[in-house]
Amino acid sequence: MIVCLVRHGETSWNKARLVQGLTDNPLNDAGRRQAESVGAYLKTHDREWDLIVTSPLKRARETAEIIARAIGYDKPLLVDGNFRERSFGALEGRILDDETYRVIFAEEAAGLEKLRDLRERAISALLALEGKAEKVLICAHAQVIKGIITAIDPEFDFRFPLKNSSMNYFEVLNGKIKIIDYNITPEK
Repeated sequence: MIVCLVRHGETSWNKARLVQGLTDNPLNDAGRRQAESVGAYLKTHDREWDLIVTSPLKRARETAEIIARAIGYDKPLLVDGNFRERSFGALEGRILDDETYRVIFAEEAAGLEKLRDLRERAISALLALEGKAEKVLICAHAQVIKGIITAIDPEFDFRFPLKNSSMNYFEVLNGKIKIIDYNITPEK
């Protein structure tokens, strides 16, 4: 199975560098344009998808809907809560500065989902799709995508900035996940 995990488009909180987590913000105008660009890119380069899955959060759902329209995908989207963003608990709404990053990586905040739990739910959700389709596009979130990447490749730096509306390709075969390419944007 080939999987393309797309990070949602930009929100006002992304632009303001605020910790978003489970706060259910919609895309801003730039985020909608980013999703439209991904849709146009996929329509030209990689149009055929058997299944589109999305996180239940507005920003991911809206990204998925925009892409689906652009590529002519006319089936219902599958909403899977296991692809939701990481809960940042008490940190949600806080500015992303050095101290916030320190607290996140030390896993010291109340209500913060542990990285191992995030990885486990994201990998399990991805593996559960194997056999359901040959090509799956999933609209999700940076922490989910980086959680999957770092579970596969522990040398990958989790702090790597994953761009809004980036495409990240994986192969899932016989319960194994392989990274094909990541952080692809239409202009790359």
